[in-house]
This record gives sequence, C-alpha cells and structure tokens, in this order.
Amino acid sequence: MARQDQLERMKKLGVEPSFTPDFVHLYGAAYRDQIFGPARAEFMVPTAAAARAGLAFTLHSDAPAAGLPINPLRHVQTAVTRLCLIDGSRIGPDLAVSVEAALEAITASAARQIGLADALGTLQPGKEADLTILESDPCTADPEKIASIRVSETWVAGERKFG
Repeated sequence: MARQDQLERMKKLGVEPSFTPDFVHLYGAAYRDQIFGPARAEFMVPTAAAARAGLAFTLHSDAPAAGLPINPLRHVQTAVTRLCLIDGSRIGPDLAVSVEAALEAITASAARQIGLADALGTLQPGKEADLTILESDPCTADPEKIASIRVSETWVAGERKFG
C-alpha cells in the first residue's frame, strides 16, 4: 500500500520495494469495497508507479499464507492484468506493467535484491544457469492465461532437475 510520496522517498534512500501481486489477485475487491476504499485500493501494489519513479522492484509470494501454490507466472499475470479473482475487476489498471518488466522483477531484480546478481537472475557466462523452459512464450501469450503456461523443464546450476 505504498503511496507515491513513499515511492519517491524509497528512490532517494536507494530502497527497492518488493510487491505481492496476490493481494490484487485474491483480495483486490475486498480492499476496494470493504477495507481501504476505492481510491486507496486503486494504488495498491503500485508496480508501474514504482517503475515510473525509477525504482526497480520485485514480485513475491506470501506462500503458504495465501493458500495458493507458488506460481511466479501468476505474479507476472497479475502484474500485467491487475485482475481480481473474486469479481474479475481490474484493480488499479494504470499500475499494470509489461510482461518483460514483470519477468525482470522475478528474475534479475530478485537476484540483485537478495545480493546474488553475480550468480543468479540472468543467463550469462559464469552464472549458475538456473532456468525454466516454458511451453509458451509469456510475451506473446494471452495476458490472462500467463499463469497457466506449463513448465517443460527446470534447470538448477546447469543440471536438469525437472522435465
């Protein structure tokens, strides 16, 4: 629920936020209609506002607290669509980011945020070669179906672990 002035303060302090898209996906209607009201709910999980403020950000899960299985592609889908599961409304549609920005948030930005950018987050010589092969390209898929893209293979430190 960071406000615009707080995003600007984060930028000045060199702080990078991490957002939980499941708050929009699972609880957006409740935040809008019962808890915070429409104005505050429209600015919840302000990914695009952070990007416009020049802040790198990450996306993360609250699992297992939310009761949903971990699915980073669901976070990408929600960051891109801002769809609320309860009523199909879009919570803060102007805060949607591109698929590329959401993917960067769960890969390169996440690695940098935990201090492992030298080893993880991108495919480059000398890094651990952690990667996931998907059956569809999230950049060309229907944005509302990104979460359902199947994983064909998972590689960790250059070794195939799944698929």
